[in-house]
Amino acid sequence: MHTTNLTRRWITDHNNSNGDAQQRSNNNQRINVQTTFNKHHHPTSTKGSKLVSRASSCLFLAITIVSFTYYSMSIPNSARSIRYNMRHSSRSSQTSSSSSSTEKKKCALLFFGLIKDSYESISLPSIQKHILQKNDQCDIFLHTYNLTTVPLNRKNGELTAQTVNVPKGAYLLTHHVILDNMDTFYIQRNKTLERTRTFYHVGWGECCTSHDNMMKQWHSIERVWNLMQTYEKSQNFRYSQVGLFRSDVYYTKSIDIFDSDGAVPGFASHNGYNDRMFYGLYDNAKIWASERFNFVDVFEKTYMKPCQYSEYDWFTKVRVFFGYKVKHGGYHSESFVKHLMDHHGVRVELKDHCLWRVRSGGDILAGDCNGMAGFSSFREVQSYLPAKIDESSDTSWSVACHASWHCGDT
Repeated sequence: MHTTNLTRRWITDHNNSNGDAQQRSNNNQRINVQTTFNKHHHPTSTKGSKLVSRASSCLFLAITIVSFTYYSMSIPNSARSIRYNMRHSSRSSQTSSSSSSTEKKKCALLFFGLIKDSYESISLPSIQKHILQKNDQCDIFLHTYNLTTVPLNRKNGELTAQTVNVPKGAYLLTHHVILDNMDTFYIQRNKTLERTRTFYHVGWGECCTSHDNMMKQWHSIERVWNLMQTYEKSQNFRYSQVGLFRSDVYYTKSIDIFDSDGAVPGFASHNGYNDRMFYGLYDNAKIWASERFNFVDVFEKTYMKPCQYSEYDWFTKVRVFFGYKVKHGGYHSESFVKHLMDHHGVRVELKDHCLWRVRSGGDILAGDCNGMAGFSSFREVQSYLPAKIDESSDTSWSVACHASWHCGDT
């Protein structure tokens, strides 16, 4: 019984062993078959994959070329336009940068001379409209004399003392203001006054109102220039373009101070240069503004010439008739300025800028630019006159016509 059981266990184990062997044999056969298959087929599969990959790349490249060709043929103008716009945009940026650098150039507007009773109603509005608006990036400076009444001037027809609030008018224009009283002027310039009065210009009539007024103008111009320079030093920069303008005139048209290296109005030159305004490059403006008193010696020794008979006033002509000899032409503002600028080699352009002097009481000298195109008749100048002031106002203006005009004609 025991033997039988052992026999059965052996048979079972043997069968199991044979079964395991058979299983291992079958597995080995499958492994061998797979290995054989891989040996025969794997290289072919790799080459196929490479061929497929290359074909895909070629197909993608072909599609890209066809698409680009179609795009180029179908919208060439748009493409060129895009390319042009890109180039144009680049150039525009450069131009814009250059333009903005021009706009950012530092400039100054300097005002000099008297502030009169008609300043706020006549002169100031024209300054704001035709100078400040056109040059709105510029800094503004002003020098004037701190008076309570406008000085009388028989030669100019200013015979009635008009009250004026100078500080109020000055600060309506700018906060860069310097005010002098007349005592300061006479203390500082007395020696020059005494010396130059000896060579008073005979064409101006009796000495010495007109001569002294010229010197006061020179002083005012130099003072406002010094005020600007003080500000430059405090800010550590220098202006590139400067304009200098009288405060007691009426400006008829806009003035761009960047349109010239050196310019003055083309009227009232009187054998020289109009002395009522100047604008240009800094160095040129510096000579016009700050070198006058320094030029006195040179002018007297080199440029002061005999006065022409046509320039004499009636009193001088009478004296000449009785044997008086005129030795020199004296100090004449316009000719002096021309000699000054020519001496320093500054080229000055004559511009069609018309500005009218405004006398105390509101009398506008609209005939100042007579002979200039558009300003040579009363009909022509009417369009430039300021708007009438409200009748209820205490201030008004009137027009002083040129002798050759028919001011009643419209």
